[in-house]
Amino acid sequence: MSVEFKSLLNLPSLREAEVVAGVDGLKRQVSSITVLEQSNVAKLREELFNQEDKYGSEIVISGLMTISHDIDAQVEMIQHLQREGEIGLILYYVGVFIPEIDQRLLDTCNKLNFPLIVMPEGEPSLRYSEVIYEVVEAIVKQEMVETSFSNQMVEQISKLPANQRNADTMLKMLTDRTHSSIVLTDMRGQIINAGTWPSISTLDLSYMVKQTTGTNIQSIETVSAVKRTIFHSGMEAIQFYMFKENQPLTENMVEQAAEVVQIFMNLWGQNYEAVNTQELVKAILNDESVKMRRLGAVLHIDVGNISNVWFVHVEEPTLQAIVMRQLKEEMTSHFNVLLVELFEQTIAVFMDEGKTNEGFDMIAFEVSKKLQQEGICHTIVQYLGMDTTSDVQTAYSKMKEYFEQAKFLYPKQRMFTQLHFQFVAECEKRIAEGEKSIHQALGPLQPLIKQPELLDTLAVFLLDAQSHYAKAGKLLYVHMNTIKYRIKRINELVHYSVTKLPESLTYYRAIAIWRLLKNTEKR
Repeated sequence: MSVEFKSLLNLPSLREAEVVAGVDGLKRQVSSITVLEQSNVAKLREELFNQEDKYGSEIVISGLMTISHDIDAQVEMIQHLQREGEIGLILYYVGVFIPEIDQRLLDTCNKLNFPLIVMPEGEPSLRYSEVIYEVVEAIVKQEMVETSFSNQMVEQISKLPANQRNADTMLKMLTDRTHSSIVLTDMRGQIINAGTWPSISTLDLSYMVKQTTGTNIQSIETVSAVKRTIFHSGMEAIQFYMFKENQPLTENMVEQAAEVVQIFMNLWGQNYEAVNTQELVKAILNDESVKMRRLGAVLHIDVGNISNVWFVHVEEPTLQAIVMRQLKEEMTSHFNVLLVELFEQTIAVFMDEGKTNEGFDMIAFEVSKKLQQEGICHTIVQYLGMDTTSDVQTAYSKMKEYFEQAKFLYPKQRMFTQLHFQFVAECEKRIAEGEKSIHQALGPLQPLIKQPELLDTLAVFLLDAQSHYAKAGKLLYVHMNTIKYRIKRINELVHYSVTKLPESLTYYRAIAIWRLLKNTEKR
């Protein structure tokens, strides 16, 4: 069960706390609370968080002590927590370790509707345990009062971001509520997804599945077990198993848990039991690890060897099937593992390291060239060297978030890499930080502000023509010598050479932010 976030603020331990940002997020339901003091986002992503453990209803307690003076890291931490399914932060020791709450942190929380609750400032004697005890007690009391949870849980699932609304998250929420382990299998008994309670449980799920034979609740050694069938489109689709150690299951709990799974499958699990490469691609991009490994084994595809991915966008949707067929034909000879499937109107191409010496850039160039010859408008986004499928899911999310901005920044570009999206994200971050940050970023361009022709020339020269005079002239419909004259004039006005490192880096970033701002104004 869960309680409304807002109601927790009436607890004695939180009564003096202040909601400083993300007020709209207080309507969400809270079902768990955790403490976080590891504030290095890279380490969190690698060591602590993985997408099967997303709760969608958990609040975090932290003092952010390891990044108390690093505003950029604090902002990145909030963004990461929100992406990973956390729903709010209770911040301790402001005025003790953290000098003050920066406006950028407040703006980020407001933008994400991510509640930021600050405990009384300047109080070093505050204890996490007081809030933890009272929040957990409130949740447990709610569980005892309200034994009906299926409707509320389905509502919580419906409000999750699309990339978090998967079977692993649903099972994690169910296991937390019922304090039991839950397994989903196909009709042959092969495990598709599983959630355990507690998370470190050593219960042999495969053994328990084999021993559970009936739909009535039964005892297997010290475990209470039950099996139910989940239907889809009137047909038996998957099997639902529920196991509770050292305590008996109740019929009410089993019925409601099975109902949540049934509704989830009806609304968001179309063709869940299908064994095909399209389902495997969905499992990878949703990071449903158990289902991914199971489908990979059935299809004899070594998912662990996938380390490179392309996301191919085709402007005309009716041509997607043709492009997919061509990609398969062109690339099969280059790779041992190759998956080409459509996911949310994006063609996802998964590859291993390849069996030829031909580089990825060259392969992408040849594929793009053939598509252009056939008049197919497209873009190819390359993410290479992915360590895990969680990295692939993160890459897809970032690409999806910044795709329109990247296309606006590089309108002539057909092929992108992760570095393009990293750069766009950095520029958008500067813009989101407000007028002061924008003014600083555009500072190098001030001598050109009243000369739009020179600004346009600099943008085309650096962003579109990769500092090639002839290419810039062609794009601007002027002679190459005209471009050379304008660049010379720009160098004179700014007192630096915009064509030489490291100065060119400064002007490249500045003109990129200038162009993105034009798009922001349009939006």
